[in-house]
Amino acid sequence: MDLTKSQNPNSMTLGSAKIEIAQKPVSIINESGKKGYQLVGLEDLGLARGISITPANTKIEVVADNGTVPMKGQTGKKITVAFSLLERHIPVLAKVMDGVVSVAYEAGELTTVTDKHLPGSVEKDSPIPLSKFNYNGNAPENVEVEQDSVLAENTDYRIIEYAGAYFIVLISDNFDSAKELKISYKVTPAKSYTMSQGGSGIARNLAMRLTNKRRADDGRMISRTWELPYGFCVSDDVITLKSNNDADNVAEVPLSFEFSPHPDMADNMDLEAMSLIREIQEV
Repeated sequence: MDLTKSQNPNSMTLGSAKIEIAQKPVSIINESGKKGYQLVGLEDLGLARGISITPANTKIEVVADNGTVPMKGQTGKKITVAFSLLERHIPVLAKVMDGVVSVAYEAGELTTVTDKHLPGSVEKDSPIPLSKFNYNGNAPENVEVEQDSVLAENTDYRIIEYAGAYFIVLISDNFDSAKELKISYKVTPAKSYTMSQGGSGIARNLAMRLTNKRRADDGRMISRTWELPYGFCVSDDVITLKSNNDADNVAEVPLSFEFSPHPDMADNMDLEAMSLIREIQEV
């Protein structure tokens, strides 16, 4: 029997994907010679399993009293993304179901934190994430960056915020990557979270990116990315607890999202083709 061989081995998708959402509006690029969009403020949703991306087409028909007229093959399109989170973290659920649930935070005690970075582990101009954060999202206080001596803010380093997290960026040649770096700061962590749901609500739209990474046949790391610019969480908040006797006793949080063409791109001839989803394959 004749057997075929793989034609494009690097096109096979192996393993799962990183899931990120963005609550900020999509940045649409509609300039001459440059059309597209960027997802702004992406945040990692954490551990998940069972990820599926399911397109659905619906034939557009005009129904009259005495018959049905198809609109010459025109279809309406939507995509459903479903998965189960393994970490039931209330602040994450609040972002996913923004507008439907509300969250209150109870502050803990003001704490001094020191992050130590070993020689060679950080670089100039590369963001260094702070390991702890304030319960209310505010910037950390009393930040000190030290390497032999205390470095000066805005001269030797900057503090930046991205997607709710804070980072240190070293900008001075006074920094020596061959030496240990210490970052001290004060934060007030959350003591507890309380999520509440009322009888009604209006879900706010979000964007999503799913990224699968694998090693190519020549050893390189390649990725496949799916970007969906406009959708809503459409699932109910289901809580299913398991028995401690189960081999896998992690309580999963099933979530489902429905995406449709972005309204600000759907009526633009240059952008309509990417208004629902775009898939980027590295080769």
